Amino acid sequence: MSESHPWFRSQPSAAEITRRLDEFSSWIELDLDHLSFNLARIRERVGTEVEVMPVVKNDAYGHGLVPITAHLVGEGIRWVMVAKLLEAERLRASGIECEVLVMDVLFTGEQCDRVVEQGLTMAVFTEEAALRLDAAGRRQGRVAQVFVKVDTGLRRVGVHHELAPDLIERIARMPNVRVAGVFSSFMQHPDRDREMLERFESVCAEVERRGVEIPIRTMASTNAIFHDPSAWLDMVRPAMCLYGVHPFDGDTDAGLELRQVLSMKARIEYVKEVVKGDSVTYFGTFTAPAPMRIGTLHIGFRDALPRELANKARYGVGGRIMPGVGTVALNHALLDLTGTDAAAGDVVEVFGRDGQNSLRAMAAAAGWMVYSLMNHLSPDIPRVCCRGGVPVALREPGIA
Repeated sequence: MSESHPWFRSQPSAAEITRRLDEFSSWIELDLDHLSFNLARIRERVGTEVEVMPVVKNDAYGHGLVPITAHLVGEGIRWVMVAKLLEAERLRASGIECEVLVMDVLFTGEQCDRVVEQGLTMAVFTEEAALRLDAAGRRQGRVAQVFVKVDTGLRRVGVHHELAPDLIERIARMPNVRVAGVFSSFMQHPDRDREMLERFESVCAEVERRGVEIPIRTMASTNAIFHDPSAWLDMVRPAMCLYGVHPFDGDTDAGLELRQVLSMKARIEYVKEVVKGDSVTYFGTFTAPAPMRIGTLHIGFRDALPRELANKARYGVGGRIMPGVGTVALNHALLDLTGTDAAAGDVVEVFGRDGQNSLRAMAAAAGWMVYSLMNHLSPDIPRVCCRGGVPVALREPGIA
């Protein structure tokens, strides 16, 4: 099965990916059909007049920056958002030419030149930053594209909403800068968000009253996609929901069906028999209450498993859910295999797509936000992309 973006044509064959899988002690599987499903549901929810700009920062929330973005562009996505200039440059180096909004800060003229040369869009909220991009555009005979970030109350970064109209007007007058959009972020506090949206809309209305066009107005991320249609404006910025995750319990009642994109698997490294009274792994936090079969996975909190899952993790083994036992070490985790015929080399589902070992369930067991769990997935774990159950792409960690 082929993918529509050219990046996928450079990938190994399904047979070669399957062969390489035999070498991995752990890997992450990405169901691109689920990603397409979630994107379609989001588009249906917000309607055809609202554009969707996926957030693919932090390695697409642990899923894999390049394969996820390439697939989304193949699905007709025009814009994506990243946090770092390095992420945007990786997309360009991979031949991905969609619009990329970069949230990073630029410290040198060389960085500004690279941004303009590669056709990237920078988030700005000071006149100085815009002037440096204007100068870079002048040096290259091009126009630098920006989104202006407005602080409507989050007080993280952004031009204060009362000062924003003047700044946006000044930036719009710069000969080598184009204001492609204006954006802000919610606090995700129901009482505060309403006021923040009103401030943002007031800024945009004042700027347009002065004759400055704002092509794109955007505030809504996953939370507002779930709960506040009035905040969708011209564009929404999904992240967690795009990857098939409802971050909080109330989100599941929002009427947006999602399918988790990611699962993580690991091979059993070793199986041993322990007798009643034996303790396992560090600190003796688990003592066998009876004779047991214990399996070891070569995966730990370096890879994504929170240490707080000690004696709380749940793993999929041959269609059954089996408990984790003992502490989660840097590179090892143990699980109960009693009553199974699982052996070394067999595959265990570490994170499933639903049930007791889904991302949400495992995060809850650890006392973590699922957002944190996803964003701690190690980039050193290979990512395998599948369509219709067939591998179509493989991202392996580089050797340096």
